[in-house]
Amino acid sequence: MMLTSVESKLDLDAYFQEQMTRPKRYGGQLSPPFQKALEDYHAGITEEDCDFYHTIDLGDGRLRTGAWDLRGHEEVYLGCCDVTGKRVIEAGPASGFLSAYMASKGADLVVFDLPFGGGPELVPFAEANMGELAASGRQSMKRLRNSWWYTKRKLGFQACAIYGDIYDPPKDIGRFDISVFGAILLHLSNPFRALQALSAMTNDTLIVTDVWNAFSTETGAGANSLRKAHMIFAPSALPSGIVHWWGLSPEAICHMLERLGFPNTTVTKHVPKNMPSAPSMFTVVARRAAR
Repeated sequence: MMLTSVESKLDLDAYFQEQMTRPKRYGGQLSPPFQKALEDYHAGITEEDCDFYHTIDLGDGRLRTGAWDLRGHEEVYLGCCDVTGKRVIEAGPASGFLSAYMASKGADLVVFDLPFGGGPELVPFAEANMGELAASGRQSMKRLRNSWWYTKRKLGFQACAIYGDIYDPPKDIGRFDISVFGAILLHLSNPFRALQALSAMTNDTLIVTDVWNAFSTETGAGANSLRKAHMIFAPSALPSGIVHWWGLSPEAICHMLERLGFPNTTVTKHVPKNMPSAPSMFTVVARRAAR
């Protein structure tokens, strides 16, 4: 499906269905007509059409509650990186809480998520009905995408959105100063490939935040960082385990990023203060080696 400046309306469902079978996929999404089509497509959604992953103050006295409440924790979650004036790509923006924050700080923001009709990668459980879970995942992803657009409309922040394959992102979206992975690597079957794909288009900084699992500290006294670098496959039981591929140690992420040319890393541990469950998290900020 060719995109031209004279098109007044695009069939986005047909576009994404076609793109899934094309060798060069998901191109042209940053064009103004495509972004306008995305905005129009989601213009009529209501809160009832959404699933909110983040707790968000919608600015009119109403608070939508999600599983993750990062209010007041944004700066720490992003490794205290300054995004002002930076071109930033955010992978897996969920309901847009961090998107709104980065846009408010002056980032030139592009968010990247699963394509229309796509669903999360599912960990294969022999005892589960994978077909039903896949269908449920696709519907949940649609409602989550709706929540991002609803949040954007209510809060009025500026950002572009593109959709595609995290392992093979569109080739025409340009380069970025900063790439952000906000607690999504644990949901991917191949986190290294995802880091590799976005690092190839990142000039300076990668920010990776993930959950700090108890087993991340199970290392012997005096163990070096490479010995601490490990990934635990499918660490969670059903139902959450269906989308929990890996438990990653921060050292594992640092090791991957070093191989990708981002050896200058800092790691911070933190806990979102507004979450009663008090999940332990870590953030890796990695900077590209000087050339």
